[in-house]
Amino acid sequence: MNWRARYRGMALVAVLSAFSSSGAWAQASDSAVENARRLLAAGNAKQAYQELSAVQDKMSGMPEFDYLLGVAALDSGHIDDAIIAFERVLAVVPGHAGAQMDLARAYYAAGSFDLAEAAFLKLQASNPPPAAQIAINRYLETLRARRLLIQAGWSGFGELAIGYDSNITGVPGNFGAAAAQSFNIIGITATGNAIKRDAPYTQGAIGGEYHHPLSRGWSYFVGGEARGRYYFGETDFNIASGEVHGGAALNAGDDQYRFTGAYAPYNQKGDAPGDPQPTNDRRIGGASFDWRHSLDPRTQLGLGLQYNDVRFPTDSVENFQQIYVAASYLKTFEGKGSPLMYLTAFLTDDHAKQQFDNGVNGQTASKSKNLLGGRSFFAYAMSPKLQAYGSLSLIYRKDKDDYARSTVIQSGHDLWAEIGGGLAWQFREKCALRVQYFYSNNNSNIDIYDYNRSEVSSAVRCDLN
Repeated sequence: MNWRARYRGMALVAVLSAFSSSGAWAQASDSAVENARRLLAAGNAKQAYQELSAVQDKMSGMPEFDYLLGVAALDSGHIDDAIIAFERVLAVVPGHAGAQMDLARAYYAAGSFDLAEAAFLKLQASNPPPAAQIAINRYLETLRARRLLIQAGWSGFGELAIGYDSNITGVPGNFGAAAAQSFNIIGITATGNAIKRDAPYTQGAIGGEYHHPLSRGWSYFVGGEARGRYYFGETDFNIASGEVHGGAALNAGDDQYRFTGAYAPYNQKGDAPGDPQPTNDRRIGGASFDWRHSLDPRTQLGLGLQYNDVRFPTDSVENFQQIYVAASYLKTFEGKGSPLMYLTAFLTDDHAKQQFDNGVNGQTASKSKNLLGGRSFFAYAMSPKLQAYGSLSLIYRKDKDDYARSTVIQSGHDLWAEIGGGLAWQFREKCALRVQYFYSNNNSNIDIYDYNRSEVSSAVRCDLN
């Protein structure tokens, strides 16, 4: 039985107690009420609302009827009618737990966020069942995020982690055999970045963003973050990265729009041969547009469009410009564990301007490519403080030019997959400990790009706002 059913069961006991001596229960058993209850159980809130509205003049003021009317109105989009119905219930039965919860949800759906937050905080303090507490917490988190759109202020985070990476350089285990298949060269021994390396690491991150409202739902924001990873025994592969960004956001009821410009440097020395030595450094500058639409308090759709200019300071042949298009779907469910599901799919067009000699009969090629990918994320709350989560990602790569990454394989293509999961424990109000494991595999028809990788880590993150 889910938390909503439990609240409604508690509410029914309260109603029966209040009216057992007055004969009102006989009136509440009218066929319209019984039929509406069946329709709601079957998920047909629209029909239930129509049937209950038809007899509202006769039965309004009876808590059980008003509660069913409120539920039907809320679930079929008649938010104002739902608020009025739930308020009538609470005027007669102040302890009606189901009406308290659904009135808070109705305030949220109506955009009365201050009233919704007050109602959810009151419910939170009443020691609700664990599943209801999880749902309340998620609403409160969403309300705090929305507040940032209308109130000036800072938000930020800090994170510390330790972990182990089984394949820092992302290369095949038998590099010599892979090189023979990819370039028809026998007897190559892996050196530098081609050596498969593994090491434990520690890492840290810090970031912040300032929001300031303007008018008519508009606001602006500026922010940034810095990250670092230190590999024990493999310090040439330490990573220092960051990002600065700024832009504008529009909050238009159920729709949110975000326009962002960003610059992100990434620094990793690596161990490539050469003088001067090439590095794995890159610089990304770009602009993006993001749209989110709330179908209801538990369902959100999204679309995104990005333009990125990616530069490699010591290896210009890798430079490319990228157009990135994505769609997303977010859904939270009622019931035990309050499951959450997030799905996203994307497509890119990566255009490299610089040609190079690909080593095949004097031909030239570029590193231009297309990516097609998707990711699924699922979370399940084992308790109000403990959450299990998992994800699956797939990305298909197709080279645009012949012999772009091999002198033997004409048309290169890869399928990268990652699966992982973990546990998150919220040990303080705004701090969580994550323990997670991820396994990835790149399956390419060019063997030198075939590899697998495992990463296990534990991280503490605290949010500030």
